[in-house]
Amino acid sequence: MPIATVPRGNQREHILDVALQLMSEHGSSAMSMRQLAAACRVQVAAIYHYFPSKGELLRSVVEERRYSARLVEVPVDLQMSDPIGDRLRVVFDIFWQGALGEEPVLRLLLGEALRNEPVALPTGAALLEVFHSGVLGFLECCVPELADRDTVAQLVVAQVFSGFIRHIFEPDVPVEDIAAAQFAVVHDTVLGP
Repeated sequence: MPIATVPRGNQREHILDVALQLMSEHGSSAMSMRQLAAACRVQVAAIYHYFPSKGELLRSVVEERRYSARLVEVPVDLQMSDPIGDRLRVVFDIFWQGALGEEPVLRLLLGEALRNEPVALPTGAALLEVFHSGVLGFLECCVPELADRDTVAQLVVAQVFSGFIRHIFEPDVPVEDIAAAQFAVVHDTVLGP
């Protein structure tokens, strides 16, 4: 089997990218470390050098996407003079687009959690906490006049993820329509119809 042509400094990241692709297509239980090694064009020992188990590999695939690092910048197009509903929509859209942008990871986590893969449950719970903390941070910064930002953050996360589930099961519905419907629930619950 050929040795990876990827420079050593990037080999781990390459393995993670290929693992995400294979796991998303087949589930982690259906993917063997040998299949991963073949797809990466490395020896199996190289996989185990970086990831001592498939569970560790799955955890790394999800956790090393660095969600929390991506949730620190306030959008530059947001003006505090904008109506509260518009600012709330900006916050919702950031997380909606983030979920869509990470669709392979979220599909993988959902599938693994439904199969009771032990590492998927705490990893998924940690991801939900990162999303919740991120939304809460954006609300504190962008919509500070909300009285119960923690509850609003929970609602935003719930609507983003229920919209994501709807996107999976209704792939022919435009994502913009799903986002509008999910945000309408947030808007009407928080600000009234």
